Amino acid sequence: MNAIYKTIAGTVLVAASFAAQAEQLTGWKLVLPGQTVTNISQLGFNGTTFVDNTFAANNNNLTFTDNGVFNITTKNSGAGVPRSGQLTADFTNASGFGSLSSGTITFNAGGILDIYYNPNKAYGDTEPGGAATVANRYGAATGTKIASFRQIGGNGNIKPDGSPAANGELTLRFVSTFFANGVWLDQNGKNLMVGTTFGFVTSNASQEIGYVDPVLKQALSGSPSTQNNVPDHFFVSNGGQLKLETNAVPEPASLALFGLGLLGVAGLRRRNKA
Repeated sequence: MNAIYKTIAGTVLVAASFAAQAEQLTGWKLVLPGQTVTNISQLGFNGTTFVDNTFAANNNNLTFTDNGVFNITTKNSGAGVPRSGQLTADFTNASGFGSLSSGTITFNAGGILDIYYNPNKAYGDTEPGGAATVANRYGAATGTKIASFRQIGGNGNIKPDGSPAANGELTLRFVSTFFANGVWLDQNGKNLMVGTTFGFVTSNASQEIGYVDPVLKQALSGSPSTQNNVPDHFFVSNGGQLKLETNAVPEPASLALFGLGLLGVAGLRRRNKA
């Protein structure tokens, strides 16, 4: 379903829906071992996802599964982060349904987004002591978990063949379920609260037609030899931005918005290499 991911860069995907209820959190901090990253308004990510579509007998309606791994590399569209080690995200158990004739897809609730910090570099790194493996999801699910989000829905647009729609939109919504104590702080140094903050990502996506590491292929698809077969299944190269917002009036289970507009913001695209 990665083919379902060609979304526009930018933050407009979610701003309109939540402007009245929330405001973007700026100046927040990540307190990591030996370093504190300050004055954050957004975090940039890049990575790969694998989409697997199942079509109905009429070859119009479809259901899909989607999962991916991401390397969180920059803050505020520029400065590198972290200065040592790595921040990564593991996205699992995403599913949904859609229609080729309407060009729309809808995500079910239930996907999980976990964010990890590792003092060692493991994402895509095959060197001793930092190896990306199938077990650690290509290095994305290794180190210490510092945050977790639960998906509560999402939607987007696709082409008639099930591949990413040019300038289409895809937004994935999540609610925060865990923030490690003392790690995620607002500009006043207070812990971010579960359920009252949410992050969102908007991104472009494109089918990954270059080299994909067999370890990554197996971690995402279950086989090191999986090849793209659009629109049935394929890998997607993607990038985007993670932002946090906080409700002016906290509500139980406030939305965590991670508009993962289906992969690959211009300028942030990164292809995995051996």
